[in-house]
Amino acid sequence: MLSDMLSDMLLTSFVCVLIIGLFLASRKLNSRFNTPLLNPLLVCIVTVSAFLIFANISYSEFIKVSYPIHFFLEIAVVALAYPLYKQIHDIKRSLGLLLLCGFIGVTSATLVAFILCKLFAVPDELLNSLLALSVTTPITLIVTDGLNGIPAIAAFMVILIGMFGAVFGLSILHLLKIKDQRAKGLALGVVCHGIGTAAAIEHHPQAGAFASASMIISALITAVWVPILYAILTSLFAN
Repeated sequence: MLSDMLSDMLLTSFVCVLIIGLFLASRKLNSRFNTPLLNPLLVCIVTVSAFLIFANISYSEFIKVSYPIHFFLEIAVVALAYPLYKQIHDIKRSLGLLLLCGFIGVTSATLVAFILCKLFAVPDELLNSLLALSVTTPITLIVTDGLNGIPAIAAFMVILIGMFGAVFGLSILHLLKIKDQRAKGLALGVVCHGIGTAAAIEHHPQAGAFASASMIISALITAVWVPILYAILTSLFAN
């Protein structure tokens, strides 16, 4: 019994060290070549996924041995509040604009998803899984479940959108000649939630603060407004 516990602890420690080492190596690689395609989070996801597939290791087994990483990642989300605190006076002055932009962003994303699904005759269960994607995964799962969608699909899409924003978001904003750090942060926070906010924090403190604020606002708007908007859209298309 004791030997099994020690063995599990050693295995867990070894796996966690490997994951942390992979992330640090990915950061160094990204800083050296400075390309969005070498985003540390993207590199880690691709590497770990490939290893699990080729080694025929189930995801449940991987979660079990890497539990400390998941535990501390949830706690680390609190760190997103720090840039918010540092820029609180700036954010207070722009609160009305943040609320308006958050509302427009969430509404636009829901409308586009709904209309595209209707145009392509997507089954209702799948449609309901794609309406609450401008928000963090936990809230997406709650809203999707309330709409009778498929939480697993919603979670996958949220992570995919977040990764896309983290890898290409800043490059797209640069191509569009958007230089205001507040606008960059707002865009990443509303569209790409936690992963995009982390990218904004690394890019610039002000962008990180506005990304954090807009992510929170988008979460509140999504939880309250998306179910109402869904009911309105459903009644309109039913007629």
